[in-house]
Amino acid sequence: MIHITIKDNEFSYDLKALAMVFFPERECQVEEDPALLSRKGFTMVIRIDGEKPLEEFLPDPYTKNEVKQKVYHYFSRVSGRTQPWGILTGIRPAKIPFRRVLEGRGRQEILRELEEEYLCSRAKAELAVDVAAKEVWITQGMDHRHSVSIYIGIPFCPSICAYCSFSSYPLKQYEYKTDAYLDALEKEITYVGEHLGGRRLQTVYVGGGTPTSLTEAQLERLFAMIEDHFPMDEVREYTVEAGRPDSITEGKLRCMRRHKVSRISINPQSMKQHTLDLLGRKHTTEQIRDVFQLARKLGFDNINMDLILGLPEETLEDFKYTLSEVDQMGPDSITVHTLVIKRASRIRREKLEQGAQISEEDACIPQMQEYSERFCREHGYEPYYMYRQKNKAVTSRNTNQENVAYARPGKECIYNVLMMEEKQTIVACGAGSVSKRVYPDGRIERSENVKDVAQYIERIGEMIERKKHLLSDC
Repeated sequence: MIHITIKDNEFSYDLKALAMVFFPERECQVEEDPALLSRKGFTMVIRIDGEKPLEEFLPDPYTKNEVKQKVYHYFSRVSGRTQPWGILTGIRPAKIPFRRVLEGRGRQEILRELEEEYLCSRAKAELAVDVAAKEVWITQGMDHRHSVSIYIGIPFCPSICAYCSFSSYPLKQYEYKTDAYLDALEKEITYVGEHLGGRRLQTVYVGGGTPTSLTEAQLERLFAMIEDHFPMDEVREYTVEAGRPDSITEGKLRCMRRHKVSRISINPQSMKQHTLDLLGRKHTTEQIRDVFQLARKLGFDNINMDLILGLPEETLEDFKYTLSEVDQMGPDSITVHTLVIKRASRIRREKLEQGAQISEEDACIPQMQEYSERFCREHGYEPYYMYRQKNKAVTSRNTNQENVAYARPGKECIYNVLMMEEKQTIVACGAGSVSKRVYPDGRIERSENVKDVAQYIERIGEMIERKKHLLSDC
């Protein structure tokens, strides 16, 4: 157990996050001690597993970064480790360099700040700056104030993968609800379409779940309702996360082509059949290749493929093999996710049964991340989008849980950048979806839909009421 005592709770979230980075196997408690309020400056007392406490002091004036640096150096000393992202513990490590690029700062100046002020490694600083520069390039000239993007959530999957914690439901058990779900979804889409306030629609993203779990007729209905209720004339990007190869048919791909879907994902996660079987994915590696070739044959010229590193029983050599096989298919973008053990996943239950000890795949993750970046850059893919996920105590020893998207120039996912940088309003429809209204002053208001499919159908009127509040003055 890690105990941190401070004079007030101003920095408690940041200090707890740092503790989780260095000591993911321990719980951390940050407490406020009113007795410290009378002292000038900032005092904190740190105890690790009942050892002799360390008292750290910063005189006035002090900054949050200075406090975090003190804690970082202490944890680094005790653990004998450094962290590649330094004191950056948030989900958006490119946020600071993004702002600096917009301010007109030079590359070397931004790199120096990330290394000296935020204690980032040189490699991660360069990655963050490259992503930020690409994000600025992608979004330049956009009129965020008078535009909007739309997310449509389809929460059904052919089967639930072992690592999954999303709002996904196995199709066989919920097939009888899919038409009722589309009925409710159409009500929400209709309302949103009528209340966009004249904003131009820039991107549409249909995600899940696995949208192609729907039948061809249901997909046709979904795309028709999107076109009937949203102004599609100026849409720059129309993405469907086709996802699982076992859910994709020629008829569904042709349906997407008819409705001018411009970008799709076909997600292998791994090209090792044993891994797919372990995860509960009901498709073969040959199906991945066949579906990809079919999509190319039908004219899709912007195909993304998702991979996950750190999967059960996979070695660095296994991951190298996956990247090589994917590269031979020639996708337009590759998104590399680090496996994160979420509370609702089957893998988490299995990890807890094993005592959450470090595994071979955990130990390989830094090398896998380094290799994937080098491989993608060498093969013509440039990093343009990234985020990190929060580590959860007592689930995994890996704490560098980053997800990086690489794309060939001009094939980046605009929606992903807009969603991550929170510069544009995104209105999300469907169970488990989250809308984000961005106001001119930078303030962000969120509106969440219920996750449960049955509740979404039953309470669709309430979901629309939430949208009324969110879009009231558009």
